[in-house]
Amino acid sequence: MPLGPHLRDSPAARELGSLALSVVPTDNPMIALRAAQWRNALTKVGLGVPFWAVHDLGMLTVVDPATVPIGPRSVLSQLNLAGPVGEALQGYTETLNEIAQSEVLEKARQWRLSDDLIAVLLLKVIGPLWERYRGHQLVAGVPTLLPLDPEIYRDIEPELPQLFGAHDRSDDVGFLQHVARERLRLITAVEQIDLDTLRLLGMFGAEASAAGALQMLDLLNVFESPEANDVVNFSLDLLPSVLETKRASGQQTFAVDGYSGVERRGTLDSLVLSELAFDEDLFDRRWVEKEVFFYAREKQHEEDRRLHYVMVDASASMRGQRSVFARGLALTLVKKLLLQGEDVYFRFFDSRLYEVQHARAGRSDKSGISAPYVLCFKGERGRNYAKVFGMLANELQRLHRRERRTPILYILTHAQCHVPLDTIERLRTIARLYGVFMLPSTGELDLEYLSRLHTVQVVDHDALSQKSARTQRALEIVDDATKTEKKAVVEKGEEEEEPRRSIPPGELV
Repeated sequence: MPLGPHLRDSPAARELGSLALSVVPTDNPMIALRAAQWRNALTKVGLGVPFWAVHDLGMLTVVDPATVPIGPRSVLSQLNLAGPVGEALQGYTETLNEIAQSEVLEKARQWRLSDDLIAVLLLKVIGPLWERYRGHQLVAGVPTLLPLDPEIYRDIEPELPQLFGAHDRSDDVGFLQHVARERLRLITAVEQIDLDTLRLLGMFGAEASAAGALQMLDLLNVFESPEANDVVNFSLDLLPSVLETKRASGQQTFAVDGYSGVERRGTLDSLVLSELAFDEDLFDRRWVEKEVFFYAREKQHEEDRRLHYVMVDASASMRGQRSVFARGLALTLVKKLLLQGEDVYFRFFDSRLYEVQHARAGRSDKSGISAPYVLCFKGERGRNYAKVFGMLANELQRLHRRERRTPILYILTHAQCHVPLDTIERLRTIARLYGVFMLPSTGELDLEYLSRLHTVQVVDHDALSQKSARTQRALEIVDDATKTEKKAVVEKGEEEEEPRRSIPPGELV
């Protein structure tokens, strides 16, 4: 289907025509459509990089160069691009061939990254090159967004010569020559992408998405923050075991999902056919005595999900190892709870309560808990625990009335988190309290409200400073906090008289 006149005359036609310069062709219109989505995402953050550059570098994260040969398109023979432009195009092609073999892009293709994450990688790699070429100039006027119709990209190849020649291409050619000159910067930018960070964000999927411009900048900050990199490395020590979590299955007799076994109870339509081979009298007797076999089906779980409220201290006292431990533990705990089918609220606090994030298991939208937000959040560094927990008690009370469930409140903080006892007593009436306290090198835990918490976990300095001990301690806490047998206690409203504690030997409380 040829492009209509309305599209040829639109502002998007200029960008579509620039594909004549791309050297990573694809016959799949859906992949070309993804490239248009990457370009639109970059446009929204003010990066007006030519479409051909976004298309080619993005394609290397999606398609295997062994199946798609990298080289100039056949339509270039009609454009008469020789001399310096032809040399620049040849240098650009050689650069992409070298980049395609890098470990970063090989892993990106294996991990099947989301479009949001690919757009952020392009922002990190191409952004500095474009700024060196054009300066820090934002997109002027109304941003030009590319059409998202796969039919357009399926039939665009014959249209490229006309679309390319109908517009001034000095910017496209100039940037092509700039990329050829700065090939070392481009290769270095790709190689500097941290594979651990890329792997972690790929694990979180939609929780590491970038639905808007601000989220893209948050995601970009993850790749550039040394503090976030420490949390990433710690989280990768914890997450592999958590990702094996599965919801328990059961059996039922009504027709939902597939068969899972045989049972003594059921309906006629699920009767095991071999039962009909018995003599009529014997069959009647077996039926009366409930000895007949029926197929059982996978059970659909209808029980109420638990409600978990994770609070992470972001004050100055949590800097360094304590911050790394708390955020890595929080990410792992949230991920496992969601895999178990639970509802999770998450927020930071210091001298104030920050924005709450809410995730429901099984939701495919992007309103859940943002992994980049957890990795890179910076608070005001003050402390006012009396005010913060007083406000939290009010919010939990409203949440308890609205949800009609008893929340489990996880508090990840340090040994000097002093909260008034009456506030803790108030929280105890509406939630189960689970405290995780990180100790300094020469400190001890001496808080008056410890006996009023349902569970106390203490992480000493040795556990924080040694990698293997830190990982083991965090996994112990995650396993304890996500035990399924706790559910019956929460649903029945039962409470333990004394807090259950997990404290290293030698620590006095």
